[in-house]
Amino acid sequence: MAKKNKSKELIKNTAIISFGKMCTQLVSFLLMPFYTAILTTQEYGVVDLVVTYGQLLLPVFTLQMEQSLFRFLLDVRDSDEKKHDIISDIMSITLLMSVVLSGVFVVISFFINTGYNYLLLANLWATLIVTMLLQISRGFGINKVYAFGSFISAAGQVTLNIVFILWLRMGATGMIAAMIISQLIAAVFVAKSIHLGKYLSFRAVKWSSIKEYVGYSAPLVPNAISWWILNASDRTIILRFLGVGFNGIYSAANKFSGIYTTLFNIFNLSWTESVALYLKDKGASEEYTDMQNKVIGLCITTANGIIYVMPFAFSILVNQKFHDSFYQIPLLVMGAFFSSMVGLISAYYVAVKNTATIARTTVFGAICNIALNLAMITKIGLYAASISTVLAYLILFIVRTIDVKRKFNIKLNKKLFLSGVVMMGIGYSTYFIDKLVVYIIAFVLYAIYAFVVNKRLIVKTVGMIKRKSLSK
Repeated sequence: MAKKNKSKELIKNTAIISFGKMCTQLVSFLLMPFYTAILTTQEYGVVDLVVTYGQLLLPVFTLQMEQSLFRFLLDVRDSDEKKHDIISDIMSITLLMSVVLSGVFVVISFFINTGYNYLLLANLWATLIVTMLLQISRGFGINKVYAFGSFISAAGQVTLNIVFILWLRMGATGMIAAMIISQLIAAVFVAKSIHLGKYLSFRAVKWSSIKEYVGYSAPLVPNAISWWILNASDRTIILRFLGVGFNGIYSAANKFSGIYTTLFNIFNLSWTESVALYLKDKGASEEYTDMQNKVIGLCITTANGIIYVMPFAFSILVNQKFHDSFYQIPLLVMGAFFSSMVGLISAYYVAVKNTATIARTTVFGAICNIALNLAMITKIGLYAASISTVLAYLILFIVRTIDVKRKFNIKLNKKLFLSGVVMMGIGYSTYFIDKLVVYIIAFVLYAIYAFVVNKRLIVKTVGMIKRKSLSK
C-alpha cells in the first residue's frame, strides 16, 4: 500500500474512532464541576479506587486474551471460518477462567470486605464483556461499530451519573452503577452489530490453539499489571501514607492528564492497527519514522496546550476544595506525554507479535515507579506520586526507543522531543509565579512554538482545504 494511502487510512480510522470517544469525553469533562461539587474528596477517591483496582484485576481475569482476539483476527479478515474458530476458542477460554476467578474473588470477599467488593466484581464483568466485543469489532476492521459502541458506553455513563448522583443522591455507589449499566448496554449493541452469534460457539478448545493464543497474550499480563503499577500504584501509596482525601485530590488532577491520554489512545488504536498491517512492507521504516515524528509534534503541542491553558481554566472547572490538585497537573501531563511515547513505540512490537519485550520493559518501569515513590512520599508528600510517574515513564521511553531503533530502524527526532520537554518545564514554572500577565505571555510563547512545530502540517492542511474549496 502506498504511503499516501497508509496516511489516509490512519487519518480515516482515527477520525471514526474519535467520534465515539471525543463527544462524551468532552461532556464528561465539562461535568467535572458538578462531580467535584456534589461528591466529597473521600467519595471521589472511592470511585477512583474501584476503577483502578478493576483495571488491575481485568488482565488477570482475561489473561489479556482480548489482545489475542484483536491481533489474530487482523490476519484472517477474509475468512469467516477462521474468524469463528478464533472467537469461539478465545471466548471459551476467557469465560472459563473468569468464572473460576470470580469464585475465588467471592471467597476472599468474606475475609476482606470494603463495602464495594461486589460492585467492583460487577464492574469487572461488565468491562470484560464489552472489552472483548469491542476488540472483535476492531479485529474485523469495523471501526464504526467500535466507535459507536464506545460512544454508547460513555454517553450512558454520563447520563446515568446525572440521574444517580444529582437526582437519587447515590454518591459513589451511583457512579459505579452507572459504569456497569452503560457498559452492558454498549455490549448488547456491539454484539448485535458484529453478528456475534454467527462467529461464537462455546466448545472444548484444542491444546494447540490455547498454546498459540496464550503464548501471545500471557506476556501481556505482567505488562498490564506493570502498567497498572505505573498508573495506579501511586493511589495505593497515597492511600497508605496520606489518606483517601489526598487520593481524591490526585484523582482530580489526573482528569486533566486524562484528556491528553484519551486523545492519544484514540489515535493509538488506529496507529497500532496500521503498523501491524504494513510494517513489513518495503520502505516501511522510513515511512513510519516520518509519520511518527509528525505524531510526536502533535503530541508535544497537545500536552503543552493543556499545561499552558490550565491557569485560565482550572478555577472554572474544579471546585475550590480540590485546589491542591492544580500544582500536580503539569507533572501528570508530562507523565501522560511520556506514556504516550511509550505507547507509540509499542505498536512495533505488536506488529511482530513480540509481546515478551513489551512485558520485560514495562516491569522494569513499574519497579522504578514504586521505588521512587516510596523513597520520596514521606519527604515531599503528593509530589512524590507525580514525579515518580514522570521519571518512570521517561526511563521506559528511553529503553524502548533504543531497542526500536536497533530492531526496526525507526528514528526519533531528538531536537523536537527535547524542545517539547523544555516547553513543559517553562509552563510549569509559571504556576509558582502565579501572575496573570506571566500566564498570558507564556501562552503567547506556546502558541508561537506550536505553530513552528506543526508548520508543515498546518500549511499542508490549509492547502488541501483551499484545493477542495476551489474544486467545488
